Amino acid sequence: MKKIAILLNTSWYIYNFRRNLIKELIKNGFQVTAIAPFDEYSSKLEELGCDFHPLGIDSKSKNPFYDISLLFRMRKVLAKTRPDVLLNFTIKPNVYGSLAARSLGIKCINNVAGMGTLFTDGLISRTVLKGLFKISQLKVKTVFFQNPDDFEELTKRNIVKKEIAHLLPGSGVNLSEFPFTPIYESKQVNFLLIARMIYPKGIKELVLAAERLREKGYHNFQVQLLGEMGVNNPLAIPASEMEQFCEKGYINYLGKTDDVKTVIQQADAVILPSYYREGTPKSLLEALAIGRPIITTNMPGCKETVIDEVNGFICDPKSIDDLASKMERFLNLDFSKKLEMGKQSRKLAETKFDEQIVIDEYLKAINRALA
Repeated sequence: MKKIAILLNTSWYIYNFRRNLIKELIKNGFQVTAIAPFDEYSSKLEELGCDFHPLGIDSKSKNPFYDISLLFRMRKVLAKTRPDVLLNFTIKPNVYGSLAARSLGIKCINNVAGMGTLFTDGLISRTVLKGLFKISQLKVKTVFFQNPDDFEELTKRNIVKKEIAHLLPGSGVNLSEFPFTPIYESKQVNFLLIARMIYPKGIKELVLAAERLREKGYHNFQVQLLGEMGVNNPLAIPASEMEQFCEKGYINYLGKTDDVKTVIQQADAVILPSYYREGTPKSLLEALAIGRPIITTNMPGCKETVIDEVNGFICDPKSIDDLASKMERFLNLDFSKKLEMGKQSRKLAETKFDEQIVIDEYLKAINRALA
């Protein structure tokens, strides 16, 4: 029985984003090992049929001594589990997981889920990280990208060899788990944002845009924020500021949930005014599948989910004026137009973002690596 290991920086991410890939791998006769920090989802991975090996990973650390120790800890786990193929996701596993695997003769398949701060950090850290990333990918069998901008940028700079680079439709979305659910006509419009509560997701811009609409006399909407607060990130929104947002009465922080589907079904439109280098946000893919119009920014990974004015609106990143304008346009649409936008979102999910496309590409890449 061939062994596949999945290395990631949270068990939560593996379970929520790669659960169906794991099921398909097991169905195809592979033994699957999940390697990640221990959390409440680790046991859920074992229930799927995975072996689980805990490995602490601080994804935000920029301490070189920590990263060196992480590399050796990754190597130790891989030497113990001995997979035939290692699947890496997110920057640190892509870099240090690949280097550790190479030293043991283990084949790697990597997934670039957005560039994050790779091209926006200070010059020195940016240069070092890009150099490390290039070196780590030299012997990798396949590198998947989740949007065309990242694909073009890294292959053009020769950080990733074009012959091993492949483009995926994000993480994909399970169309049966997120069935089409038409919006219902109501006097109040619910705008929903789903993301970690950090500034680069455009949360403050959304709050200020909503404030401007209220000042213009629009009182027929609410903004709902869903996602984890207090994350390990220097750009996390403090609880005190979130309380100030919610004092306005039309901003509602919902916390986090395992039942994202139900929350999306209760929304009229999903908004993500991110100015962060996303892969392709899972929240937008799930919103597409359920049939919700999307308002998002002209950023890599985000803009791919919207055909402007067909299934939603694209706005300029960091522009409160443009975001408020697109929200106002949605508020003024006839219900029939909102419904049609939702249908177009579902159509886009079916034709472009079906999770089965992603799973099939992974099976092909694994078979190539094993061959």
